[in-house]
Amino acid sequence: MDEEDKRSLEEIHDYWKNESLPEHYLRHSGRSELLYNHINKYIDESKQVLEIGCNLGRNLNYLYENNYKKLTGIEISEEAINQLKKYHPHLIDHGEIIHSSVENIIEELPTNQYDLVFTMAVLEHIHPDSEWIFKEIARITDAYLMTIEAEKSEHWRIFPRNYKEIFEELGFKQIEEGKCGKNVGLQAYTIRVFKKV
Repeated sequence: MDEEDKRSLEEIHDYWKNESLPEHYLRHSGRSELLYNHINKYIDESKQVLEIGCNLGRNLNYLYENNYKKLTGIEISEEAINQLKKYHPHLIDHGEIIHSSVENIIEELPTNQYDLVFTMAVLEHIHPDSEWIFKEIARITDAYLMTIEAEKSEHWRIFPRNYKEIFEELGFKQIEEGKCGKNVGLQAYTIRVFKKV
């Protein structure tokens, strides 16, 4: 990436606060089904689940409709939260939706609180100055961690990383890896599932 293309952490946050395009995310239910099919292999409906970067809650809603009720989401965009309240109000009533950047809340979350933590196209946007949150994600995850991220793409708001290397150094073992495929529009994305050891 050219030096002139680099942006600050504040610029990245401002983008996602103001340009999250929540209604765009309503259209991609196939992605939520892909996610559910992987989650359902590893945990049952009684478990605690956290999505980092939940936008308007499409993924959490799909899990809710499939009997997962202990759901938490973190979202930086106020507009996305407003759309979540409009389209999926039950997630507010029956779950926990945290309006915050992950940097501002993750240290407050209890250790081993969530049976499964997942991200979909979110960690790729974490600014290099905030890579300390990966250790915090490891801390709050009790059993499983799932990442669906574009690991090789590069853009002013996308930072390439190998999440297998990152999370195996933080006490996890990768137990599944695959490509997401064109049918859900995530052909550049890698899905990884980790188990805490």
